[in-house]
Amino acid sequence: MLDSVYSNEAVIFFEEGVVSKEMTYSEFEAILDGVVGLDDFAGETMDAVFVIINGQLKITGAVFFTVSFDRQGFADRSWNLPLRHLVETGGSGPDLGAGPIRLSCKSQCSVSWHAESLWDPVMSPRSNSFVRLRDAIADNRLCLAVSKAVSAPVQRPADPRSTPDWGVESPAQAPQSPSPDDDAIFNSGWSGNDQGLSAQQLAVLETEHRNKMAALIKQQRLQLQALKNEAQERLQSNRLVQEKEIQVARIEVERLRSEQGSLHSQNLALREQNEAQRKQVEALTKARELELQTAEKAGKAELDALRKQYNEQMKQKLQEETAKLKEDIELRNMELMYRHDVAKQLREELTQLRKDKIRLVHEGGDKFLERLEDLGISFIAFHPGAGHVSIALKDMPSYMENPIAYAANKCLVSEEHYRMWLSHYHKPECQAPLSHDKVCGCRIARIDVPSQFVTGNSDRCEKHKPRSFGDNVVNLHA
Repeated sequence: MLDSVYSNEAVIFFEEGVVSKEMTYSEFEAILDGVVGLDDFAGETMDAVFVIINGQLKITGAVFFTVSFDRQGFADRSWNLPLRHLVETGGSGPDLGAGPIRLSCKSQCSVSWHAESLWDPVMSPRSNSFVRLRDAIADNRLCLAVSKAVSAPVQRPADPRSTPDWGVESPAQAPQSPSPDDDAIFNSGWSGNDQGLSAQQLAVLETEHRNKMAALIKQQRLQLQALKNEAQERLQSNRLVQEKEIQVARIEVERLRSEQGSLHSQNLALREQNEAQRKQVEALTKARELELQTAEKAGKAELDALRKQYNEQMKQKLQEETAKLKEDIELRNMELMYRHDVAKQLREELTQLRKDKIRLVHEGGDKFLERLEDLGISFIAFHPGAGHVSIALKDMPSYMENPIAYAANKCLVSEEHYRMWLSHYHKPECQAPLSHDKVCGCRIARIDVPSQFVTGNSDRCEKHKPRSFGDNVVNLHA
């Protein structure tokens, strides 16, 4: 595949139409083999170009392909494009300094089933992919070997009818000074006077005209094919979205129909139930009216007897319920008194246990410590900033409760100030905040005396120390 010992293979990554990363093909193969990953491209599908470069840093072949990366930055293991084969079988492309390149892209691919894994270069005047490729290779950031003998680029024979205008200014297209013969041809040929043109000159003009027309047609076909591919992709995407929406709508319609059928059945059942209840109410109403009429006929005496009997029954029921409630209240009061007695007994036991504990403490550990103090034994503890501190027996409880506060008191500072100085003492770094979760972290001189430590000044490097009002120096880098 390589033309000479100075030829190279490289892979150029594009991001939003701009070259974002360059690497040799061997490095790209290491990424494909899973040896290394690219954290910058994690979870994305990138546009890349495989290029063949000759000894004069000129591109002779290119394949515009896409490659996907997983969330860890490793390339898709199922990716397998024959890049070298696509270059060898590619069509004619623009002249990037070494003659027309061999080009394979989405709209110009020799292997049809690989076209979906390729992409078309951008050829707009503002952003031209070929120009960016040419400039990136010319910068030689990959430090490729360059041939000392610079020779004229070899022009590959190409069909003039299939060479479109790629928007790249080729060295072969540089303006040349017109010769007297060319002036005569153009002055005589295009003015409508063809008496000074020979048949050979007319044939040359006709061939050039046909070549230009063929190039324009090829460029338009390529652009139309790219637009057609883009339109098909959008149509397919819209079709999938529409099918999903239709499917969701169908499911919703079926659900609504089912719900409507269920509601309709419930409505019919409720109507039937309502009708039955209405008939039952009418029957009960008629029966009640008949009973009332019968009761009225029986006389007021029977009605009064019934009312008296009802009142007596209600009174008796109320008395029974009242007695039952009183009995429940008495049971609850007795239970509450029992609980109060138990709580009182437990409090007395707790008080006795506390007294026993105090007695045991005084007769145990404290007596032992007093005997040690009488024997001349003292308690010494080391604290940074305070040094070796001798602890009296009377101060032992307060020291055991909070050693840091005891050491801070010895250093004549507050506990919070001592803790901040202790953090600075163990790790003397600049604590100037750079963001919400990051500090400067620059190494600074350690303050050995807690009382000399000033928060916001002693824990800052020279770059982040606060300036006084009389300081005329302006820190432009802070």
